[in-house]
Amino acid sequence: MVDKELIRHEVVPPSNQEHNLRGKYHWYHSITGKVAIYLMLGVLIAYGVGSAAGFFEVNRISQEQWFKQAATNSQITSYIIRNIYTSVAVQSNSEGQVVSIESERPLWDDESMIQTGFNPADVLTLVSTQTHNPTWLMFFDDKLGFIDTQTQQKLITAADNAGNLALKEYYRGFATLNGKEYFIGSIPIVDLSGKLLGAVVTSIGERDALSATHNQLLIHTLLMLVLILGVTLVVVNWLVRNLFRPVPRLIQAVSLIAAEKTDQITPFQTQEDEIGELAKAIEKLRVAMVDRGYLQRMQEMAQKMEYMAHHDSLTLLPNRVAYRNSIDERLFKLKIEGMVFNLLLIDLDYFKPVNDTYGHVVGDELLIESATRLSALLREGDMAFRLGGDEFAILQQVNDDSETDAQALANNVLATLNTPFICSGHTFAISSSIGISCAPQHGQTREDLFAHADLALYSSKSYGRNCFQFYSDGMTMITPNNLLFHQNVINVVADNESQGMGRL
Repeated sequence: MVDKELIRHEVVPPSNQEHNLRGKYHWYHSITGKVAIYLMLGVLIAYGVGSAAGFFEVNRISQEQWFKQAATNSQITSYIIRNIYTSVAVQSNSEGQVVSIESERPLWDDESMIQTGFNPADVLTLVSTQTHNPTWLMFFDDKLGFIDTQTQQKLITAADNAGNLALKEYYRGFATLNGKEYFIGSIPIVDLSGKLLGAVVTSIGERDALSATHNQLLIHTLLMLVLILGVTLVVVNWLVRNLFRPVPRLIQAVSLIAAEKTDQITPFQTQEDEIGELAKAIEKLRVAMVDRGYLQRMQEMAQKMEYMAHHDSLTLLPNRVAYRNSIDERLFKLKIEGMVFNLLLIDLDYFKPVNDTYGHVVGDELLIESATRLSALLREGDMAFRLGGDEFAILQQVNDDSETDAQALANNVLATLNTPFICSGHTFAISSSIGISCAPQHGQTREDLFAHADLALYSSKSYGRNCFQFYSDGMTMITPNNLLFHQNVINVVADNESQGMGRL
């Protein structure tokens, strides 16, 4: 039965063990570090995606504002020109935006100045005052493109580096003049026949000034990201460390169970979350390991007892019980499959005088060595047994002919047991007697086969030992002259003691 007191006993591991367990890993290899890193990456990705989306959205809105402001400045410019140059006409699109100015003559020639009383520079100054940004009056040259009437500088648009296509129509976008890049709105000036004369161009500011807001926003975004990441790192570390504080202890609990140390109850079972459920599962595993250990010990004990019940404790050969089971199995196969076999009963000659004279230690060594030699002679399907004392048996599977196979094995047994034995410094040259019965010729039951082999064994002894006999009909037990037999044994043992070696 499992020791329940042992299961309920709790031994809290020292805190330094938990510290050492955590110290086994680098911070970034621990579960705390990994969770913190994953959360930081998630925050970084989310904030980066949000920042990028915000940046593009602000850029889009800024672009829309730039286009609207350029359209407004162009509208203001066209309005002032119409009020000064009364002879001009304008063309508008469906949204009411002026897209071209029609004039009989260029607005920058002398006749226009005489007619209106305004110098083109004054007109441009008036427009710039209203729009708060530079304004230019361009004339068109087929070869050079659009040229500033004041500075004679060429205007190059971002849409067309040649500068002679984009401004032929209403245009809003970036353009370069005098080495500076502006966002402009341009209205083409044409004569009554539609011939391009030039354009009036107004800006909303330089690119650097317009991009300053974006740059400032980007800087603020980066600073905010660093701040948020720093705060997140501190908060996540604190939260994760508290959240996973039980993990090292639970790892230690599982490690102890793996090492079959099941005397410490699992901590954190009362925690009402997944950690508590994990702790309860580990505790069930611990109790199961305790039970399994008990059952395993019982199983090993049962296997050991089973082995001991069927094997001789001295020679480790199968014993008499195993012999009965084996011969019954072979008799069953003989009946069903026709598998014939032989039974050889082997008795060591003069073992008892050796055992009585030199002691049980020498006798046991002699029996163990005899069992080893017999086992070495077995072929596949053969089995050797120790029936008790100095009596052995071999169940031989017949492959060719019963008597031929039995005779070959019996000769091998006689030869190997005739080889001298060395036991505890004593050298012996003993012999053996063998009785053989063949199934089914000499019997089809366990009792008949054993009785007939036993008769053949005694027949071998009566013929002087160190030989084998097959059972034959009419064979009877022959009782030797006990007094003469006993005197011969005493004489042989005495000779062995005086000469150091002899034959028994």
